Amino acid sequence: MNLFALASACLSAACFGLSWLIFAYAKIKLHRLWALFNFSVGVFGLGTFFVGISKTYEQAFLSWKIAFLGIPFIAVFFFHVVHEFCHSSNKKSLYFVYAHGILFAFTSIASDKIVNSLRFVFDQFYYYVADWGFNSFFSIWLIIVFVSFIRLYAYIRQSEGLKLTQGKYFFFGMLLGFLSGATTSIPSWGIDIYPAWHFFICVYAAISTYGILRYQLLDMSIAVTRVGLFVAVYTIVLGIPFALAFGYEGLLKALVGERWWIIPLITSTVLATAGPFFYLFIQKKTEDRIFQEQRRYQATLRQASVGMGRIKDLNRLVSLIVHIVTRTVRLEHAIIYLNDNHGKCYKSMAYKSKALRFKPEQSISYDSQIVRELSRARNPLLYDEIQQKTKDFGDLDLARLESELRLHSAALAIPSFVEDKLMAIIILGNKISGIAYSQDDLTVFSILANQAALAIENAQFYEDMKETHEQLFKAEKMATIGTMADGLSHQINNRLHALGFIAGDALDTIKLKKDSPMSPELKEMMTDIEHALARIQENVAQGGDIVSGLLKYTRKGEEGYSEVELDKLISAAVEMTQFKIKPGQMTIAREYDVNKVPKFQGNFTQLQEVFFNLIDNAFDAMMQRKAELQEEGYKPTIRVSVPASSNGKLLIDIEDNGIGVKEEDKEKLFTPFFTTKLSSKKGTGLGLYVIQKLIEENHKGKVKYDSEYKRGTKVHIQLPIVQ
Repeated sequence: MNLFALASACLSAACFGLSWLIFAYAKIKLHRLWALFNFSVGVFGLGTFFVGISKTYEQAFLSWKIAFLGIPFIAVFFFHVVHEFCHSSNKKSLYFVYAHGILFAFTSIASDKIVNSLRFVFDQFYYYVADWGFNSFFSIWLIIVFVSFIRLYAYIRQSEGLKLTQGKYFFFGMLLGFLSGATTSIPSWGIDIYPAWHFFICVYAAISTYGILRYQLLDMSIAVTRVGLFVAVYTIVLGIPFALAFGYEGLLKALVGERWWIIPLITSTVLATAGPFFYLFIQKKTEDRIFQEQRRYQATLRQASVGMGRIKDLNRLVSLIVHIVTRTVRLEHAIIYLNDNHGKCYKSMAYKSKALRFKPEQSISYDSQIVRELSRARNPLLYDEIQQKTKDFGDLDLARLESELRLHSAALAIPSFVEDKLMAIIILGNKISGIAYSQDDLTVFSILANQAALAIENAQFYEDMKETHEQLFKAEKMATIGTMADGLSHQINNRLHALGFIAGDALDTIKLKKDSPMSPELKEMMTDIEHALARIQENVAQGGDIVSGLLKYTRKGEEGYSEVELDKLISAAVEMTQFKIKPGQMTIAREYDVNKVPKFQGNFTQLQEVFFNLIDNAFDAMMQRKAELQEEGYKPTIRVSVPASSNGKLLIDIEDNGIGVKEEDKEKLFTPFFTTKLSSKKGTGLGLYVIQKLIEENHKGKVKYDSEYKRGTKVHIQLPIVQ
């Protein structure tokens, strides 16, 4: 077998194999057209293989007719592939091109107008001789190919992203293929250049097929580099032995004798052994130079991912991540969206952009297509790839995903998981250099994202623990104040009593002196002093009541369980609120008949604590609504009602018209240290937790909440009636 036949056999096998593979996995029209193109090239390769091994003129003549059955359709299907790839709408040109292909294929088989004579070349095989028929056919063939390249080039000029990358590799791959294939025509014009260069068609076929079948053209640079180096190295490895065997056979026989073939064999063995090592060495050096910048920032990102776990401040952590990624990779922008369970969305926590006016979207909702796809695939989403798939398949979910990625300015969306929980979404813009993201980039970004998820979880846990410690400290201070209450109330009462006695003595003295003769001015002054002292006595009495109520509240209630009247309990709780709530700030409507409400079993002090907490929470909620909604004529009101009693249970409803509770917070109302108040300084988050414990565990009752945000809250309490 000669080198021409060997190259043709490789070409035929490669293209027929690719054609079968593409047909097996074809999903769109473009894929099927590309399979037909490769099949045409395979027919050409098969025909030239038979030419190379033909022993007679007649066999070679028939073999060239087989080759010319495929050659016309190489241009035809290339034109149609470009037409489909560029989304062209001009179908008239397709009709002309197909007519040309069918005409010349039929002419080459049915007549001798295209191939009518052969000549023996290189002492190896018969080659066709070009005449006016072939030249006419070849001229039109060249025009079709040239127009296809012009159209493809124009499309590339106006493309960007994935389509631009695809177009570039497709263009240069096809250019290599056609230049290699065109060399087989040179001997037909009497120029004896050995026609084995069509072996390089295998290279373009593999690269272009990969580019058309795959959406993620991210490692094409590596693929092209490695394939090019492989072909170059093994062309030398295989070419030198073949050159010795076929080109210098006579010289070797003269030097060595009949065993001349040992020299090509030894040469082949040595080169085949050294070839892989030489290939790997050249490959490493070449890739190090080509991807030097890329590997530099990838190394930086790997180092950053290792050090993130040491940062405990969440805001500093996410800001550092976007800063490092944007600066190191030189991106247009980067955004981090963190999981927000309260808002049922991923909330924008940090971003960095080269554009001063860039503003990211505030959140990505749980039901967005981005979240669904990231949760399902657990792999990065490349916008260009999604855009191309949307055009190819017209899928509604893909279209929605593309729209959302475009809305969030996402060239790349990377999921950040801890086990099965999607902690964060990292949105990256395009590289400033315009270079596409590589597969290595995606791998490094995925590692960074997963390390970031762990670091974020640690930072959130640290913040939660810090907040919990603060709340426990507040609770401890409250407990300390409760312990000190007895002593404090005694000291305060002593001073209040002293003030009361002093004011009373002064009033008695004034009353005795009022009847004495004095000037009108002095008498008026004595009246004012008398009025002031009376007010002091009233305030002293009120202060004593407040201290007395506080003392009752802080004591554990050693008196145990007894009969409790609802109205007295409400009064005691309201009395406790006087230290915080000024008269007139809210209205408490008691919508029940005091004489008809049955007594219930309970610890008065503990129940006083329950109702005080309920009134206190309701007051804060009403003040929040008043501040936020600014409603004209709004009157903070608490309504206490007794809707029914049955099965030995008394039902009590306490309803307020405050701000209410958001839907996402309802499940956490009874969680310790959880508070819905505007500021954590207004509450410890223990009130509702304590209410539940006191009602359900200590009194064998039940407590339930109904709330509507911006409308109000109703608390249902059930307590056992005294039998």
